[in-house]
Amino acid sequence: MAEAGARLAVTWSERARAFRKEIFPYLRYMAQSGFPAFLSLLFIASAIGYFGLIRDVPPDFPLIEVGVVFLTPVLCWSPLRTWLAPADVVYLMPREHEMNVYLNRSLRYSVIWSSILAAAVFLLYVPVYQRGGGENDVWLLAVALLLLKGAGHYGAWRERRMSWGAARIFFRLGRWLLTAGVIGAWLLYPEWQAALFMFICMALLAAAYRLPRNQRFPWERLIREEERTRKRYYSAFGMFIDVPVVSASIARRPYLSWLLPRIRYGQNHAYVYLYAASLIRTEIGGILIRLVLLGGLVSYWAADAATLEGWGAAISYAIFAFVMTLQLGGLRYVNRYTVWKNIYPLPLDGQREQFARLDRAALLTGLSILWLPASLPLLLGGYYVAPISIAAAMLIYVLAIRPARMRRKLLLEAEED
Repeated sequence: MAEAGARLAVTWSERARAFRKEIFPYLRYMAQSGFPAFLSLLFIASAIGYFGLIRDVPPDFPLIEVGVVFLTPVLCWSPLRTWLAPADVVYLMPREHEMNVYLNRSLRYSVIWSSILAAAVFLLYVPVYQRGGGENDVWLLAVALLLLKGAGHYGAWRERRMSWGAARIFFRLGRWLLTAGVIGAWLLYPEWQAALFMFICMALLAAAYRLPRNQRFPWERLIREEERTRKRYYSAFGMFIDVPVVSASIARRPYLSWLLPRIRYGQNHAYVYLYAASLIRTEIGGILIRLVLLGGLVSYWAADAATLEGWGAAISYAIFAFVMTLQLGGLRYVNRYTVWKNIYPLPLDGQREQFARLDRAALLTGLSILWLPASLPLLLGGYYVAPISIAAAMLIYVLAIRPARMRRKLLLEAEED
């Protein structure tokens, strides 16, 4: 048994090493793209804003809300890199009784990296909490958050083992809500009350996790989770370099599907329709929606506090706008290797032009929605320069710079093909 476990541990190490070797060339392309320079500027700008906030925390700063919003995701996020593949259902499932060693390696790897992220967010929040009037002991708070992190990983594993998808979603939502409530209690109430509330919540969840029917080892779910993780990596790499085709995840998104029938029929709009359908139904659309929501929330906070006389909101807007433009640029690769464009009697020149039109419309819509929470609080507060500058820069980039740049990229890629 020990020898079999050792072989599975070696298999885990070999797969992890193979994945790192696989993605290393794409990391090199990202490094050559100028993205690290942008990250450096982002880090410098964020550091300036952060230290300015620490020096002078506004009296009306939403201290508790910020703590709950930023600490809850990093404590509840419990990834699990297993490196499993569909073929393992045949090759490794017969050795399921020996998979504890393999799984322990995955748990240790995932817990370490997610805990490092949680610790970094906590260390950034502590000075703001102390300067903003937080009274609870930060060491007790750190111990409590450590317990919450461990409970989050335990709960995530129990959710992965649940046989029914509805039960898994229900318990995950409950775990996130209870975690947010416990964090708020530790930041707002005396330590003994927060500790009592935390242990009551943990006991309730531990008892509730015994109710659903569980699988001993959720092979299919772990394989799907690993596939989604790989897709996220390649979606990020696709913003900088062409990557191998990865099967796309399709979502209906009925709250956006009503837009498709409003695109006029005809040869001049065929590619607009096809790429719009790809944008709405693939993971790129989901990423853009999440970026708009998260960027709107962060920008609203910066605008409502009038950080740096409104320029803090402008910086936040620029960061999320940059990421959105990169993500949307990956849409041109979604149908690159499909055969329909060689079957339909449609000119390829029209494909490039219509994609540029869709790209412009989608980017203008997303950035305009993002502009509202970043600018309206400033305009109502009497700050006009920053929101007007944001709007002007957005319109110049989306209407003039972006279309010309996108057409050049499409033409170059067509020549390479």
